Amino acid sequence: MVNVIAGMDDPGLPVIGGEGWFDADGKPFVLRVEYPLTFDEMVAAVYGTADLADLVSDEDLCGSVAVTLSLEGLPALSDRVSRLRHAEGDGSIESAVFLATCRQRVAALLAQLQAPRNPADVSAHGYHLA
Repeated sequence: MVNVIAGMDDPGLPVIGGEGWFDADGKPFVLRVEYPLTFDEMVAAVYGTADLADLVSDEDLCGSVAVTLSLEGLPALSDRVSRLRHAEGDGSIESAVFLATCRQRVAALLAQLQAPRNPADVSAHGYHLA
């Protein structure tokens, strides 16, 4: 399920939910959370846990970040950021090419969100139609 809402305070990231991402069997309640993350935390969430196919669409990228954050928590993401910086600094990064790909994909997503939106692309309910 992807529901992108346009608004001044809403960055327009896909809402990650449904059985495609989480096991909902016997779980009737849905907790919705908006969690601010840094660029480096988003990159760290997908590097080492996702593969190239998990970065194709905005939903895939955001879903991969959401699942990693849900399973590991923010302290683990902060630790991942530190380990990535250290590994880059001492040249021991496992896949510099994939790390660069993760960074490019997250940067593209964030750049897209910061692009001015055409008011004609937003319905009366605030849903982004493009």
